[in-house]
Amino acid sequence: MRYPNEFEILQDELQQEQIDGWLAGINMRLARLNETGAFFMAPLVVTSDDHARLRRELLDFRDVYGPAIVMLDLIRQADSLGITLSPGEYIPLYELEQAVVNQGTLEMLLRTKLAVINEGNPRNSVRENLRRLLMHLAKDGYVFLASKETETYRVTGKIEQLYAVLQFLSENRVIPDTDVDESEIEDPDLIDLANAEEDEP
Repeated sequence: MRYPNEFEILQDELQQEQIDGWLAGINMRLARLNETGAFFMAPLVVTSDDHARLRRELLDFRDVYGPAIVMLDLIRQADSLGITLSPGEYIPLYELEQAVVNQGTLEMLLRTKLAVINEGNPRNSVRENLRRLLMHLAKDGYVFLASKETETYRVTGKIEQLYAVLQFLSENRVIPDTDVDESEIEDPDLIDLANAEEDEP
């Protein structure tokens, strides 16, 4: 979504082989979540240094990005917004703001997430904290600013990686509970919340 030209080039198997060959020289390989998803770089051989880095990244997935995405998903579900948080989806900031303003519970939930929002502050307006939440996700590639004039963001293919990692973490005890700051965790199951709508009739 963010790099359509590069994505189109990578559809060619010959290009994939050439890129894989080059990446092998730096102990990396081309990876993909599914046949239509975004492309990523992944370690060719996982080293001890990779283990430490991956551990930090898994903690961020679970304790930083997971709660932020859950917050967006709860806003979407509570206000029946026409967004799905899937690759290519547009997220207008004003729609998020209106949804939160119209639901007092959502505003309280947003305040509980300020610790994981870059420069989130209880003194900020709802709109400013939502903007910072989206900017935080944009900094790490989960969304990008598609229209500066309307402050509309677009979801990238990296969101599928986040959901896949959260699913993996929910099914596997790969991080001890001692790594969790329990004062910051209020969602019993990020995956159940993020995918709650799928279980509805």
